[in-house]
Parts: sequence; C-alpha cells; structure tokens
Amino acid sequence: EASLEAAVDKIRNDWEKQVFTVLNHRDQHGLYILGSLEEILVLLEDNQANLLTMLGSRYIRGVQDRVDEWAKKLSLLSETLDEWITCQRTWMYLENIFGAEDIQKQLPAESQKFLVVDRSWKLIMTRTFNDTRVLSALNPLDNGALLRDTFMMNNEALESIQKSLEEYLETKRMAFPRFYFLSNDELLEIMSQTRDPHAVQPHMSKCFDAIKRIKFGEGRHGHDILGFMDPSDEYVPLSESVKAEGPVEAWLLTFEKGMRQ
Repeated sequence: EASLEAAVDKIRNDWEKQVFTVLNHRDQHGLYILGSLEEILVLLEDNQANLLTMLGSRYIRGVQDRVDEWAKKLSLLSETLDEWITCQRTWMYLENIFGAEDIQKQLPAESQKFLVVDRSWKLIMTRTFNDTRVLSALNPLDNGALLRDTFMMNNEALESIQKSLEEYLETKRMAFPRFYFLSNDELLEIMSQTRDPHAVQPHMSKCFDAIKRIKFGEGRHGHDILGFMDPSDEYVPLSESVKAEGPVEAWLLTFEKGMRQ
C-alpha cells in the first residue's frame, strides 16, 4: 500500500509541474496556439496505464479514492486534449480562409459561424497563455462549461463550416469543370482574390494543357483578356477580347469559348 501511495504522489507531483507551450500564431500579438504536446501525451499515456495497474492491485483499498480521482482527471484531460488538437488544426486552416474579405462576402453565414468559434478560441488561448499549467485545463470556463465540451461544440461547428466550404467549391467546379484539376487550397486561393483576375495566373497551366498564362490588357484595360501564352511562350490572340469581371468561373468559361473560336 505504501508503494501505491508513493506512486499516486509521483503522478500528482508530475502533473503539478506540467505546463503547456503557448506560441504566437503567425507572429500576431495576442493570437496564440499550442506548441508541441508530445511530452504531455507520453506522460498521460504512461500514467493512465499505471493507474489501471494500480486499480487491479489487491492493496488498493487505502488509496482507491485517490487512484479513482486521478483516473477520472486524466481521462478528462485526455478527452480535452484530443478535442483541442482537432480544434486547433481546423481553426488554423479556416482562419486563413475566412480572413479573406472575398470569402466572407461569398459565404456570409459560414463567416458568422466561424467568427463565433474564433472568439471562443481566442478567449481559451488567452486564458491558457495567462495560466499555462496543464491541470488548469480541467477548470471550467467563466460560463461554467468544461473546456472539453466547449471544444466539442466548436469542432461540430467547424466541421459544418468545412462541409459548406466543400459544397461551395463544388458549385464553382460544376460551373467551370476545369476547376476539378485544382486542389481545394488552389481553388480557395483564387476565390479569396476574386477582385484580382491575375490570381488565376499560377493555376492556368493546371486548368489548360495549352496555356501557360493569360495575356491581360494594360492600365484601365487591365481586366480585358486579349489572348494567352502557350507553353512555348508563343502569344495566341483571341478573335474577340473577354472581360475578366464578375464571378471567376463565368469569365473563365467565356475565355474558354473564345479560345475555341
């Protein structure tokens, strides 16, 4: 029993010393993400296995309550970290996308939804920055909710936003099927800069075998498509110029028809 007492004391002492590494995200002041959790996750796995072994010991009676308490604590911590890691990964990806004004305009409902999660993420990460002790992650938030439950709710919202984003990209691909040659990230790069027709340039050779880049007009005619450069850098003029205005997929479709003529 004494060795079990000592083992539980060691678990407690180890966890009282554990702190999160909190990093600045994209060098932005006041915007934080978690650093590596490797050490914490290894300790968590080891301790959970040890507690399980203790629970099977015939000398457990004197420390049963403490072992049960730590088993519950570490189980909650494990679930919290799983949800936290998922939330961080998805938030970082979507934060980049919904930071673009063009995407906000095209997906207003999803942008609002993301804003709610974004606020929640920033509050939690500021709290973590101010108190990096790992065990503090088990304390409820100001609204009384557990961190695990808050992350679960946020992850549901982020999943729904990602689904809407996929559907949105699918409508763009259906309108201009050559977008199927681009990855989601490449297509999002174009859609997040719809006011700049030149945003399509890096992706033209993927959409069209015969095109290296589009030839736009100059100055106030900068939105006029005059022709294109083929892979050998030869200029091929269009019989009639095309206006690169409105939805990207629409003017690219008009450009494609102009090419065929």
